[in-house]
Amino acid sequence: MKRFSLTAVALLFAVATFAQSSTPASTTPATTPTPEVKAQMKDLRHDIRAYDNKKADAKKDINKGDLTDAQKDLAAAKADKQEIKADAKTLKSEGVAHPVKLADKQVKKIDEKDVKADLKDIKADKKTEQKDIKDGDLAGAQAAQKDLKADRKDLKKDVKEARRDGIKHPVRRAK
Repeated sequence: MKRFSLTAVALLFAVATFAQSSTPASTTPATTPTPEVKAQMKDLRHDIRAYDNKKADAKKDINKGDLTDAQKDLAAAKADKQEIKADAKTLKSEGVAHPVKLADKQVKKIDEKDVKADLKDIKADKKTEQKDIKDGDLAGAQAAQKDLKADRKDLKKDVKEARRDGIKHPVRRAK
């Protein structure tokens, strides 16, 4: 009985304590980014892509054995990295949390979107080609084959860009 009454009193004190405290407002206000921040994020995304491309070019040159070009590419990549750090510092001062991570995620999302669009175009071209063959329209089937070939070339280019930007299996992720 004594234990029950002490538990009841402790419960009453806990309820009274929580009743007096107010619930805090959200810790980060939900504000829409200004056009200036959007422009700086776009610049940061371009810098990240340029950095990835320069690193990939340097790797390609090293594999070929062309060390002077590789050094030039690495120097350009280092300059891009400094621009990334400067942009990140500016964005942090304007209230963007983790701008480099955010921009990297946005780059990957854009790459995945491009790959998905190319896969969708390829499927549509295949269906068009099959339909034209079934209907007996040879000219339409040949045009669809040309479109299919161009879309496959675009897909290959987009997959290469996605791989450079850090997506391991862009085609698998797009499905």
